[in-house]
Amino acid sequence: MPNAQCPVLPMPCLANDQLLITKIMNHLSLKSLAFYGITIGLVALLFKIVSAYGESNLKAAPAIGGSYRFDAKSLPECLKSDVLVLTIEQSGVYLSGNLRSGSREGREKTAEEKPSLFGKWETQGLNLSGTVANLAGCSDSTATGQNSSVKMRGIVEQESLKGKISLTDNAAATDFTAQREAVVQPQKQEH
Repeated sequence: MPNAQCPVLPMPCLANDQLLITKIMNHLSLKSLAFYGITIGLVALLFKIVSAYGESNLKAAPAIGGSYRFDAKSLPECLKSDVLVLTIEQSGVYLSGNLRSGSREGREKTAEEKPSLFGKWETQGLNLSGTVANLAGCSDSTATGQNSSVKMRGIVEQESLKGKISLTDNAAATDFTAQREAVVQPQKQEH
């Protein structure tokens, strides 16, 4: 059967095909094939090593986002009469949140506000710090709008958060315990 590209003159097309094959064979010398083979093998080995390391050593941070109600007995003196709730939002190991005293309506309003506490989850627990507005009785001044500096370290154990909280820069840290609040699902209204 004659060559489909050159039906009239089969000989010159055959010579062009042989010339093309010869050029490819000259380019793919033993050195080139060895280089490409070794490179592909090293990339595959490196991928296998990195995958094994990631599976054994890299773990995702536990999901700790939510609202935690503080036990009044474990709070500093200035907050023993208040209902104090810490709301944590989580993105991987990075944390943000709000610390508020007051009613549920006040906390729902807080969820819409910009977070005032920022921190990070580390292997030993969470660290949060920032300034919190209007924690009654905990600022150096009684003026409205006064901010309290807050530093927290804690460990999440099942549904509770245990740790230390400091409400001013030079105050001693106080132990606290907080329980995670159940998430209230909004009910769908039928029309």
